Amino acid sequence: MILSNKLIMGALWLLHFLNPPTLDVDAIYAHAKKHNERQVFKIPRGRGIDYDDLSIHTEIDSYHCLRMKRKGHKPERAVLYICGGGGVYDYCQAQLVLAKRLLRRVDADIYYPFYPPATKNPIRETYRMIFETYRAMLKHYSNEQIGVLGLSFGATAAMTMISWNNFYEENLPMPAVTIGLSPGHVPACQDEKDMLETYRGIDPFIPVEWIDAFGHIQKGGVDLDHWMIHTCHGDFRNAGEIYLYYGEKESLVYAAPIYEKSLKRSGAKYQIHIELGMPHCYGIGRINKATRTTYDEIVGLLNEL
Repeated sequence: MILSNKLIMGALWLLHFLNPPTLDVDAIYAHAKKHNERQVFKIPRGRGIDYDDLSIHTEIDSYHCLRMKRKGHKPERAVLYICGGGGVYDYCQAQLVLAKRLLRRVDADIYYPFYPPATKNPIRETYRMIFETYRAMLKHYSNEQIGVLGLSFGATAAMTMISWNNFYEENLPMPAVTIGLSPGHVPACQDEKDMLETYRGIDPFIPVEWIDAFGHIQKGGVDLDHWMIHTCHGDFRNAGEIYLYYGEKESLVYAAPIYEKSLKRSGAKYQIHIELGMPHCYGIGRINKATRTTYDEIVGLLNEL
């Protein structure tokens, strides 16, 4: 393994040992609910970026979506940037800095949905809000001018948006490119549980126990369509190009071959990359050679829209 990769993994394992993750589903839910109740939407202040607060409506509620672009620019492309948090934690405000950094390298109109976590409603409402955000984008841009970038759960949501369009026959033209860093999947059968089990102990960030626990919380005590929890089993027909990136040293990489099977069945145009020696969502920034290579590749894909 490359030395810089080892240093990154070592730092993450140190954080793991200093602050070991809670594994009990009830404790995770209680912690997430308390965290989420403290989150307050606010429009950032800063030079060089114009912000608009859009209201995205569902049958249940209305939600914020921050639209941002460089001051004085009239971009010809748009990016739907979906942050992570397992669908359980609200990290929208905390991860906004990542979208703002991307704006330095991609001349685009970035739509950043402040989606509701599953501690408020079952995950279906989260997916509905994100899908409605994309529908709002189509009022200003053609699908060929739109790319989606999702981190962790955001990558899961990006893939599920394609499934939503097919299962509910929304018939919206899908984005030209969908890019996912570490999309998740809850095991749906014993074979998939066995696949996940082989990654026990390799991931300092997401222990294997979290994957079932987060899936349980996402259900919110109700029956949901199979593909909303077991997201690899979605319907990925009628999509644009799909690019998925995983780190070799993350538990969610077990889902890569399951996604690939569904993508092949759907006839999708896709690429799946697994970076040796790297952790969950390794490509969110430019830290070492591996992260710079992936980050710059993502920037290139978006700038080519």
